[in-house]
Amino acid sequence: MSTRAYHNTSKTTLVISIGLYAISLTQQGYCISGACGNHWYGISLVAMGAVGGIMSIAGLTWYANPALWAAWSQIDKHPKWAVIFSFIGTLLAASFLSATKISDLKPNITSSITGYQPGYWLWLASASVMLTGSFITCLIAKNQDPEKRILIQVDFNKRYSGGVKLKTRKDVYSYKKTRIKLYYGIKAILWDKDYENKQPDYLAVEAFIYYNKNEKSWVARFDFENLMHESQREFPLLDN
Repeated sequence: MSTRAYHNTSKTTLVISIGLYAISLTQQGYCISGACGNHWYGISLVAMGAVGGIMSIAGLTWYANPALWAAWSQIDKHPKWAVIFSFIGTLLAASFLSATKISDLKPNITSSITGYQPGYWLWLASASVMLTGSFITCLIAKNQDPEKRILIQVDFNKRYSGGVKLKTRKDVYSYKKTRIKLYYGIKAILWDKDYENKQPDYLAVEAFIYYNKNEKSWVARFDFENLMHESQREFPLLDN
């Protein structure tokens, strides 16, 4: 699978999911006792739903929203987390179908849910699209062609326990004339010139690229035991 396929899938998923979500904000969400008032439009439900979530079981489905927002933020950098967040969001959104009553913002007032409007179905569709798309994106990252590895020059002296942090700008790694759009699961060959030996040589190692949220940086992870000079390898990683 190619990098282009990964980014096209993640971008398309994000655009469709956000688009459906945005439209849902302009539509009515549900009806109670045969009435569908203007204050039940999607944007009102999102604005006031956090309070409702505390006051009723049906209102707890509001928390599908932050789960979905989290999935949007993770699909390009960490699709596995996008799958988890979008699954939670979809599950919470779908659970509203099993609710029969919902609390009003006023204390001790509940109403029977009698129907579902386009706003709810668009909201559920947004979460479902995100779940499907992030899962496909994750599969693309997992099943990418291992032969298509990129070359990244790094400073191995700046490595830490998890690998090497990559200097990027907006998820793009740049070095001299090389520009590489990074995404979760990319396989790479890290290399650098070794000036300590009398004869010129190269250090190289195979690495796995991922975004480390704790470090707030893209990281190339590798096994330090596999870091060695190309002259030591029977089959060098680099084509010198």
